[in-house]
Amino acid sequence: MSPSFAADTHLAMISFQPQVKGLNCLKPETIGMIKELTAKIGPIQITSTCGGRHARNSQHYRGNAIDFRPLATSPRNAAAVAKTIEAVGGVGSYSNGLVHVDVGDREIAWYGKKRSRRLAYAGRGR
Repeated sequence: MSPSFAADTHLAMISFQPQVKGLNCLKPETIGMIKELTAKIGPIQITSTCGGRHARNSQHYRGNAIDFRPLATSPRNAAAVAKTIEAVGGVGSYSNGLVHVDVGDREIAWYGKKRSRRLAYAGRGR
């Protein structure tokens, strides 16, 4: 974990599932997005960062994404709030209550499993 983030009060709003080894693999933009997200929705439990199994070209492998479980609001509200954060490129939600957010270059929103996803793409002005 970066020293500047460790000293930040937003760290108190983050817990991790055991398989998540911290935030060291994430890019500074992703950490900034997490700070803004927790300031707006409250505590989260991060379930995935850079490790694990993801789609072949996943933003997770680039240090641009997290999956999380919101602890003080609904997944639907967490996804809606995430879409309002300027740094966020992708927002997805799963039927099991997890939410995906990334700072990738493409704006994308989706819901559900691979075969039943509803996608919305838009180019980013970056």
